[in-house]
Amino acid sequence: MALAKAASRLAPSLLESGTALRGGSQALYQQCRNHGGGVPEYWGRDSPYHPGTDFLGTPANHLDLVSKRPVSPHVFEITGVQPHYKFPLGAISSITNRATGCMLAVGTWAAAYIALTGDLGAAISAFKDAAPLLVFPAKAVVAFPLIYHYMGGVRHMYWDHAKYGNQADKHSPLEVPAVEASSKLLIGASVAATAAAALYSI
Repeated sequence: MALAKAASRLAPSLLESGTALRGGSQALYQQCRNHGGGVPEYWGRDSPYHPGTDFLGTPANHLDLVSKRPVSPHVFEITGVQPHYKFPLGAISSITNRATGCMLAVGTWAAAYIALTGDLGAAISAFKDAAPLLVFPAKAVVAFPLIYHYMGGVRHMYWDHAKYGNQADKHSPLEVPAVEASSKLLIGASVAATAAAALYSI
């Protein structure tokens, strides 16, 4: 009985001590977490401790620019308009191959929806009659993803059988000059084939 009374008297104090310890540890955690974070008060400006970095050309709105600093890996400058790096032609052709794949998926779903809910042939005929000047651009928009993605897939199949890494030599199709040459050929052939397909009348 006496032991139970002693425990009941000690319980509140132990709870208060535990709460204080948890509160102290959380405060210490937040203090350590914020240590070194943020932008110093005098960053880039004259201060009582340092003459600043004006002589280095620090812009007047440097704090605003720092708040907009991109997180790596980033593609565009802080302005969000100009690319940070110049894309090589091989990267552009590879990105275009993926973009045309997405366009084909969306176009296939749209055509399937129209065919399942209505008459796809009648819809195409109605579009040609209503906007004859838009027939060529529309056919080009449909033809380019199909042609480019098909040709890009053939190039990737050829690349899959090429040597790479330590096994590659200067004549490998995966070398930078060869990739740029094949990218030019891929883009040029796709544009020419798209124009021919768009000019063809059905």
